[in-house]
Amino acid sequence: MVYIFLLLTVGATLWLLQAGGKVYQNDIRFRTRKSRRTWKGPDENTGHNYGGWLMRVVNADGTSICGASYYAPLLLITSANCIHPYRYSLEGTSVEPTAFQNTCENIFGLIDTVYTPDEFQYLDQYMDIAVIRLRRPIKGKLTEFIRLCSTPITVGMEMTAYAWGFDSLSLILQASDPRNGSVTVLDPKYCNKMYDNLFRVSKTSFCVKHPKKRSNCRYDGGAPLTYGAELCGVVSHGPLCSDTSQPGIYTDINLVSDFIRDVESKIASGIYVRKLKPIIEDQDRMFPPRPISCEEM
Repeated sequence: MVYIFLLLTVGATLWLLQAGGKVYQNDIRFRTRKSRRTWKGPDENTGHNYGGWLMRVVNADGTSICGASYYAPLLLITSANCIHPYRYSLEGTSVEPTAFQNTCENIFGLIDTVYTPDEFQYLDQYMDIAVIRLRRPIKGKLTEFIRLCSTPITVGMEMTAYAWGFDSLSLILQASDPRNGSVTVLDPKYCNKMYDNLFRVSKTSFCVKHPKKRSNCRYDGGAPLTYGAELCGVVSHGPLCSDTSQPGIYTDINLVSDFIRDVESKIASGIYVRKLKPIIEDQDRMFPPRPISCEEM
């Protein structure tokens, strides 16, 4: 197997990406078990990407809204603060993967419902988490799920951040493909002093040190933070990359996982019903593929 080294800019992570990674035999279905389709970490990425779990929420006009992480056949995880302005006007809003076998794949998921905790308040960091419910699973032989964090977040941990740049358009051009980089967890008391009352690390969040160079900052709303092969953070409401001396704020997945699993359980048991009518037409007919090249990646 041929291997390609991707060396990101200073302060970023060096990852070994496989030129021909694992390809799943079937598309994800409603009853696909998470354990049979879980990301195993950067050493086993399915192709030239950061894993088939990494998604982005896209508006009807094609602009990126939030980063998101594929957790279960119908469920994605993002920031409540990021998705909140759009949650009541989801017509035409979709979720798109970042891993494709070729450039002409028209793969996406339509959003049915967005669930947020009762304790969440817009522009506050406490319980800043949202679970997106799809109308049907996202297709693709590379799509997969990511596990929730099982490691307590501690000061000094090195973690991996992902971003496209849609919240940093004044600094760098937005990319269709995500970038990644390393960040270090900081002491929340130090972060709160740095924020000077503009922001505050809540009981369900933690803060990280951004790379000094602004163009190396990876911080888009709802974008994930991983530790090993697990989702451990989600970008919360906080300072943007325009001032990297201000630490970034992430929701701690360990502290909101009960909410995520509660939503998952209530959907499975039928307590939470679908908001929209079932799809009669096939999604590919409703939204025909873009007329672009079908060259292999």
